[in-house]
Amino acid sequence: MSSSQAQPPSASPAPGRPASGPRAASRSAPSIDPLRVVRQHWLAFSVWLAAGVVFGVTVHFAAVFLYPLYTSFVAFELRPQLAQATEIVGQDVTQEETVARLAQTEVERMRSREVLLRAVEKRDVRNTEWAKQYLDDDGRFIVDEAVEDLEEELRAGHQRGTNLFRLNWSAHVAADVPVVLNTISTVYLESRRTTEDARYNQTKGVFTRQRDSLDDQILKLKDDIRRQIIEKRLPAFEENAMQSQRALEEIGKRITEARQEKSLEESRRTQTDAKLKGQLEPSEEDIRRAEQDPAMMQLNRDINDLQIRRDMLRNRFGPDHPESTAAEHVLSAAKEQRASALSELIRRDLMAMFKSTSDSVQGLEKLLQDMATDFADESRRIEAMAAEVAELETMKERLKSLQAERADVNKLIGELDLVRVREDARRVEVVQPAITPREMSFPKPQIVIPGVALLTLAIAVALVFAREILDQRVRYTSDLAGLQGATVIGMVPEIADDPSSPKRAEFVVSEAPASILAESMRHIAFEVLKPMSERGLRSLAVVAAMPDSGTTTLITNLASSAAAMGRRPVVVGANFRRSRLEDVFGVDRSAPGLSDVLAGHASLARAVQIGAGGIAVLGAGATPVIELLSKGALEQVLSELKSSYDVVLIDTPPSVIAAETMEIVDHSDATILCVRAFRDQRGLVARLVGLILAHRSALLGVVLNRPQQTAGGYYKRNFEMMAKYAKDAASTAAPAPASAVAAPAGGAPDA
Repeated sequence: MSSSQAQPPSASPAPGRPASGPRAASRSAPSIDPLRVVRQHWLAFSVWLAAGVVFGVTVHFAAVFLYPLYTSFVAFELRPQLAQATEIVGQDVTQEETVARLAQTEVERMRSREVLLRAVEKRDVRNTEWAKQYLDDDGRFIVDEAVEDLEEELRAGHQRGTNLFRLNWSAHVAADVPVVLNTISTVYLESRRTTEDARYNQTKGVFTRQRDSLDDQILKLKDDIRRQIIEKRLPAFEENAMQSQRALEEIGKRITEARQEKSLEESRRTQTDAKLKGQLEPSEEDIRRAEQDPAMMQLNRDINDLQIRRDMLRNRFGPDHPESTAAEHVLSAAKEQRASALSELIRRDLMAMFKSTSDSVQGLEKLLQDMATDFADESRRIEAMAAEVAELETMKERLKSLQAERADVNKLIGELDLVRVREDARRVEVVQPAITPREMSFPKPQIVIPGVALLTLAIAVALVFAREILDQRVRYTSDLAGLQGATVIGMVPEIADDPSSPKRAEFVVSEAPASILAESMRHIAFEVLKPMSERGLRSLAVVAAMPDSGTTTLITNLASSAAAMGRRPVVVGANFRRSRLEDVFGVDRSAPGLSDVLAGHASLARAVQIGAGGIAVLGAGATPVIELLSKGALEQVLSELKSSYDVVLIDTPPSVIAAETMEIVDHSDATILCVRAFRDQRGLVARLVGLILAHRSALLGVVLNRPQQTAGGYYKRNFEMMAKYAKDAASTAAPAPASAVAAPAGGAPDA
């Protein structure tokens, strides 16, 4: 392999092209389409399913003879719990979760090692066929092993919506099942009754001891009450206490009245003091009381006389007369004297009132102190008497409480005795004992046969999908969707999948233009030649990774499509190791070819031949010229061909085998990669894409060649539509010559 192939150049890629290198071409592995896998392997899945049915029938009959199982059950009921012994019907549990939890608790008690040990010791269980498998060589029964198996095999279930639960067990002999189950249920119920009786006796003993203790306390308390009454003479004390209580209430009432009176006098004293200090104006009552004084009344009479004399003088002499003016002055002086006298009288009365209220407050304070002393003495005497009476009352209340408590204890003891004798007080009862099963519980054909068949089918599906996951080959166009820097430009189906049955694939475009294979080739030609024309690319290298990838077939049909489009193609055979172009186009293999031109042994005009369909062909030649490819001769040959022809199609050798492939790619304007389905590995294709991207040639895309089973997969609808469309067109118009077939306007087939 050349150096350019082993180590891509480090130069930056051309503008508009993706990053170069093998790493740039890798992406995550394509996902698997389950529907496609099922369509492709439906026949194998059907065979596996049929084989599974046969195998299921075989397994069923083998199990009938080798491992039959018979199952039965014992049904138990969770009885309503009695809240009181006198209840006719107990209180039922209505919550589903509570019932399930109680049932599971009883089942675990039933499966306890103690119950199972006692059950397997019974003679009926020892005589069963099931018990015989636990006999040792000396005929002794291996108890522990039998109990351990029972612990694992016993199953329980709660019937939703009811208070019933079951204990299930299976054995190989039908008659053994009811014997073992009924024995376990009997032992369990006996154990439960024994436990309940022991709990009853323990509970009753607690209440009995409590009752005896209460009897002792009641007897002692009665003696203490009798002694208290006799020694303290409490009945006479009670009468004195009532009298003292009434006297105490009277003293309290008087104290309250005195306090109210004192508060009133203090308020009066405070108001009087404020009036004396000028903080409060005298009231009308104070003024009226001062005016009632004799001296004040005499002044009022004198002022009245002076007013009469003044009015007489004014009427006689006029207001401005000296006699009238003198009378006015005398009246004003009298009024001033009256105001001064009134203020003095008010102050005198206020001072007298202040002294009177102060004396009254002091007297009330002394009275309150005396009454408080009397009240305290009387209270102490009453408290002493009340304490003795309260002590007696407390003893009486204590006696009543002990007697009530003793009555409750006696009632509980009576209810315990009543519950013990009532059969409906049992928490768990058997409602249906186990019976001998009539049918086998295993195997059941409606379960075993479909189950084995589905399991077989599941194994087949798992194997197929595991193969799909582990298979790294390129199989469908979806496997190429993860390539970075390369797009899928078309798919060439198997010739056997073409309904028109063309004879050969090399010239299908010209020989069978109405075939699906030809339509696929024209799609690819359109996807290749159009971008080459738009970008000015003239030479195209068709590259493959492995031999027999279909590059020669692809090139011949590309040349036919280009000729049909009116372009002048030339096909160049660059596969110097094993060239097929000469045989395909029917030209002389011994004539000079590309290797002879590169070596200078022949001219280009002499080496180019005209092959089938009028297409120019430059064979590979016979001179070994691999070393001459890097000396510029190939570039000169391609340049001359591009000047004479519109499209130069180069058939390259397999890149894995031939080292010169990447050198040819480097001298070509464009490149397409041909991938053989169900053979080329995805990693190899990704690496090859990366190597092509590292050269100057433009990678136009990838063509998937010969995918298998396309007629039964996703391509079937497209192929049928193409064939029908071509058939309808042929029936309505005469077929056009091969050179007149136009390029399609669409893209590649549906992938």
